Amino acid sequence: MITAYLIGDEQAVVRLRALPEAVNSRLLRLITQLGIELQLAVQQDKLSGQVLRSRSGSLKSSIGVKVDQSGGAITASVFSESQYAGAQEYGFAGTVSVRASLRRMTEAFGRPIAEKMISVRAYDRRMDLPERSFLRSALDDMTPAIREEVEAALAQGVSQ
Repeated sequence: MITAYLIGDEQAVVRLRALPEAVNSRLLRLITQLGIELQLAVQQDKLSGQVLRSRSGSLKSSIGVKVDQSGGAITASVFSESQYAGAQEYGFAGTVSVRASLRRMTEAFGRPIAEKMISVRAYDRRMDLPERSFLRSALDDMTPAIREEVEAALAQGVSQ
């Protein structure tokens, strides 16, 4: 017969119970950091010339990040609340209604004229906007690094 004695069993149990909390807090910090890095990659790379050029900066400034920890999962979401972000990300083909407006004319038939305001009636316009993915492509670019860092954090959290 073989008899085994576990010495330090109380310390082992305490360590095993603390393991999920240590791993969870490490992952929360890492996921938050990776979400911010993805947000910066979208703003500084994808919306600064790689995919789209910035005109007014409103799309770039609308990029946000949200970290959520619920249901045993930690997620970071990078998003835009801009009304035209979806059309740029996925493309758009269809008809849009353009409302009536005032337009400033400074040129007619290619020649300069005295500035004049004219009224433009509402009209429908056919649009065919190609897909210009700035969110999904940034995530695709970062996916290998994200996997590597999460795996390393998990391994480090378990070994400590």
